[in-house]
Amino acid sequence: MMEPPVPPDASDCCNSGCTPCILDVYEAQLKKYEQYCKNNNNLQGCELEIVNSISPTSYTSFKLIEHEQLSPTVYLLKFTYDDSLERVPNCFRYAPGQYLLLRAKDSIGEFTRAYTPIPVTSESDLGFTIIVRCYNDGRMSKLLQKLQIGQKTSWRGPYGDFILNYKYKHLFFIAQGTGIAPLFAIINEIVHNEDRENFIKLFFCCRDCGDILLRDHLYKLSSYWNFSYEVFLSSAANINQKYNEVIHGTKLTTPYLRNYVNGKTGELQAIICGSDNFSEYIKSQLENLGIESNNIHLF
Repeated sequence: MMEPPVPPDASDCCNSGCTPCILDVYEAQLKKYEQYCKNNNNLQGCELEIVNSISPTSYTSFKLIEHEQLSPTVYLLKFTYDDSLERVPNCFRYAPGQYLLLRAKDSIGEFTRAYTPIPVTSESDLGFTIIVRCYNDGRMSKLLQKLQIGQKTSWRGPYGDFILNYKYKHLFFIAQGTGIAPLFAIINEIVHNEDRENFIKLFFCCRDCGDILLRDHLYKLSSYWNFSYEVFLSSAANINQKYNEVIHGTKLTTPYLRNYVNGKTGELQAIICGSDNFSEYIKSQLENLGIESNNIHLF
């Protein structure tokens, strides 16, 4: 059954132009809940069966319980629900590809950043894991690098309404750097769904072998009959391939895209996640190869 939205406090809006604004989300969620109850002819009797540990309409405290450095600039952070809170949830629920907003405060003021939860660890039912690339001049980066085990953080979500169209025989994912996060979550969901018979292909663009994020997880998924991936490196030095792993010591170029989409244009949906310039470039190349724009989704 649908969970009623938690009204946000007035202070929850930081007036910094967050997208989506917590007040707008609450209004939209309230309308959905009221319509749900109306459709079930039970406005007063919508009892809770699912209590999510995170809410799109109010901030919830989660504690950091793991902090792993994957590369010189990338970290894997794992959080769990702050059980000192009065609310007693029974799950952490989100759709693969959705994102969460982390709220923080520094000398400039309050601000938020978006991160995608990924299914990579045997976490509790009330927690989640994210991948973070930290930049020297990043406001959130400076705070996350100093985050200590047990320290509390404020999150809300999930957000994002991307829906994968399973009518396409071929699902083509193209990621750059940490853009692998939402795509991995979606790929993992498809691969483990025995009712899906789609062929899944991932092109992953990285700087070097040390920057192939979630490499071991991708390698395990490649044992499934319907998933394979290829890695494209901007630096060809010290290429170290696993058995049957395909790594190109070159950037992703049009011939590679053409070779894969050839003969599949009417049966293929492409999903891209990377920098704005990367995503727009790949999208334009796919369109030139005959993929219709409405069959291309940019995260």
